[in-house]
Formats: sequence, structure tokens, C-alpha cells
Amino acid sequence: MNHMDDFQPLDLLACYGTDATARAITWLTASALAPRRLRLGPSHVAVICEHHGSPLWLESTTLCPHPCAVLGYRVEGVQAHLPEQRIHDYVSAGGRVGVYRLSAIDRLSQSESELLSKILIRHFLGRLVTYDLGGALLSGTRLFKRTRLLPAADLNELFCSELVAAVLMRLGRLNRANPTRYNPACLLRQVVRQGTFQFQRSYAPEVTAC
Repeated sequence: MNHMDDFQPLDLLACYGTDATARAITWLTASALAPRRLRLGPSHVAVICEHHGSPLWLESTTLCPHPCAVLGYRVEGVQAHLPEQRIHDYVSAGGRVGVYRLSAIDRLSQSESELLSKILIRHFLGRLVTYDLGGALLSGTRLFKRTRLLPAADLNELFCSELVAAVLMRLGRLNRANPTRYNPACLLRQVVRQGTFQFQRSYAPEVTAC
């Protein structure tokens, strides 16, 4: 892997897992009308922020085996890890991770980068926000999530793309709405279609020629 130190605040990580649950999410949220790279959507999404001068991977999940890099113990919900560690988890299992970066006109100012870190680390991580399984299941529906029956967002429990959507909204990079409606594929397609984010690079298993 290269470019491992080349991360910027608010880089989005589109993660494609290989286990049965990840594959189900990818196929159930597939769309032939999506941008080419996102016709098969990611099964998980994370975001980069800066912490003590270094990039940190923030996500909400119940499936990571590593202790949180900030809290020092394993949690189920919002947590932080070194980017190289989580990328290795996916690539070593045969999956891949795509990096999506803000377009030049949408890049964060220094004050916005500091606000990003404050929101993710002090607010969501510091308050031990747990994982929103119910919201994750509802986000995968095609029609129900677009109705008024969708429950109001509860920022005390968040699934992966709900966390990222809530952050993007508070930084003005995504229109305000109920973040629960966004599954990983839906969120990435939205920000790519509106030109806010662009594909940067991908980490995947190396292919060795015979």
C-alpha cells in the first residue's frame, strides 16, 4: 500500500467487505443508474479527521476487533482507529477501500477542520455514542425511508453512514435532512453526484501475475 500518509480531513472511506453481511449490503443497495464506481455500493463508510497532527479513521460499527485508538478499549458504536490498520483489515480479507475527497472548491478551512475533529472526537466519541442497528436496517429500504414514517434521527446512536451524513450536514457539505435515510451507497452517490466529493484512490489486494 502506498499513499498511507496522504489523508485529508473529511476524506470519506468507502469500504467493501467480503463477509456475507457486507456482500448482502452491497448487492441490496446496488443501482445501475449510479455513478460507475458506485453501481455496487460500499458496505461500510468511515471518515478521516485530524487528531494531534495525524489522520484518524472515525467510524460507527460493532464489527471492529481492535480497541479504539482514543478510548483504549473495544467499543460498539463510534470509535477511532489508525487508517492503515483498518485498511489492512479490509484488504487482507480480500476487500477494498476507496478514498473520496472533497473537490477543490469545497475543501475545509482550518477552522472547519478543527470543528470536524471537535464534532467527531469530543462530541460523538467522547459521549460514547452507540450503534444504531434499527436505523441501519431502515436505511436499506427503498421506499419506507422516504416517507414521514421514518423515525426522527437520534444522535445518541448512529450507524456508519448516519454518522458521516450528520457530520457532513453540520459542516455544510450536505443539505440538512434526516441522516438516518442514508445507507453507505446512497450517501456516497449523493455527494459524488452533487460534485462535492471525487474519487481519489483505492486500496485493494495486489494481483500477482502467474
